[in-house]
Amino acid sequence: MSSPCPKASELSPDAEPEAVFPLPLTPFERYYQLDDSREYPTTFPVEIRFSGTLDRQHFDSALDSSVRRHPLLRARIDISSGKPRWVPVERTEPEVDWDDEQAPIMHAGGEFIDLASEPGLRTWVRSAPDRARVLFQFHHACCDGLAALEFVKDFLALYKAARSEMPAGSERGEPEYALLLRRGDFVPRPASRPSLAVTLRDTWYTIKVWSWILIKKPVVLASGETAPVTERTEEILAFATSTFSQDESQTLRERAASLGAPVNDLLLRDWLLVLRRWNQQHSGTGRGRFRINVPVSVRTRDEVRMPAANRIGYAFVTDEGTAADDAGLLDVVLEETRRIKQWKLALYFLGGLALAGKFPSVIRWALRRNASLATAVLSNVGRFSPARSVRRGQKWTCGDLVLERVCGAPPIRKLTRAAMIVIEYAGQTTFCLRCDPHFFSAEQTRALLDAYVAQISQTVDGNSEPDPQA
Repeated sequence: MSSPCPKASELSPDAEPEAVFPLPLTPFERYYQLDDSREYPTTFPVEIRFSGTLDRQHFDSALDSSVRRHPLLRARIDISSGKPRWVPVERTEPEVDWDDEQAPIMHAGGEFIDLASEPGLRTWVRSAPDRARVLFQFHHACCDGLAALEFVKDFLALYKAARSEMPAGSERGEPEYALLLRRGDFVPRPASRPSLAVTLRDTWYTIKVWSWILIKKPVVLASGETAPVTERTEEILAFATSTFSQDESQTLRERAASLGAPVNDLLLRDWLLVLRRWNQQHSGTGRGRFRINVPVSVRTRDEVRMPAANRIGYAFVTDEGTAADDAGLLDVVLEETRRIKQWKLALYFLGGLALAGKFPSVIRWALRRNASLATAVLSNVGRFSPARSVRRGQKWTCGDLVLERVCGAPPIRKLTRAAMIVIEYAGQTTFCLRCDPHFFSAEQTRALLDAYVAQISQTVDGNSEPDPQA
């Protein structure tokens, strides 16, 4: 007989990590499990690069301690009870693929992680005497990008502790494992039970939002290649990056303020411009509905100590091609992001998954249709500050080891061929782009990223018109 799932009332705030298991999957986790495939794995990379010497013993100690703080990163999915549940893996020590810097990032299973038999975290280290590259691969059913970055912060703090440069736990408190039991909530607590009228209204609007997502399909980004890419020799989890300096990042913020727009809205507008122009150049037409998936955090302040989990929903910004000029398109973006915030539209995405979860065949049916939710993804994760003492413009250090860069990229879905993360660290802004490897070579991914960075630079300079030579 299987063990009963824990209840929130049964776990104290200081419960041990093992006490949360077995843990039922949330609708969002179930979505990412069902959307997973060997052709399009629902996994994503986070990469950190160092200058200086990375000590292997201290690294292993810090990684082991970090993983123990985040139960879902050392769990697998068990279906023996009839319903999928998280259970701990037998092997608790994380495996690390450690090699010299020339060795490629590879895995026998490719990018696919089989959560039925292994945990949703893999780690590679590629080192040289004076520098190191660490790549983490996360399964999105386990956690979102923001949680993955919090895991990286834990690792950095624990590495310092292993080097005895600071007491363990002085920089980051112990997680509250009982909070994992509410990771599937999308209504803030405490909240009174909604009236029947409110419930019916929300249900109707959820159906309306999801009908719009599934029926009004977006344009698919044109392939950068003359034919689909059938063979791959590059590393797995590859993505391209481009970085704005501190001065360029500051100028970008000032330009956005002068236009009366948040930086993220300016980045969304320019992403839409580039996507439409890309299709014009590679498929002969830029017409159609271009839609960007915008991940939105639904975390609340009292969840700051929740271990790594998924606490995001999806909202969408759409360009129907009706804006007369670039300024008009910015107005469209501003209005759409205003609606996303005012109506909390990301919650309706989660509500739709919860509603469909009562009818398991619905999610499978929707995914089998290969419906594209968006043309592309843009996730602005904001400023990465690995320690309270690290301020904007500063870099994290530990002895001679210096964290030089943090980057990553979202998963790629079928028909959503481009996914970007924007992250600020040490005052610099890095743009990280991952494209569908079945249709984009590394060179074409770089070309699309270069076009986007060129567009942002033109916007910052006060000229949003495209450069014919870009």
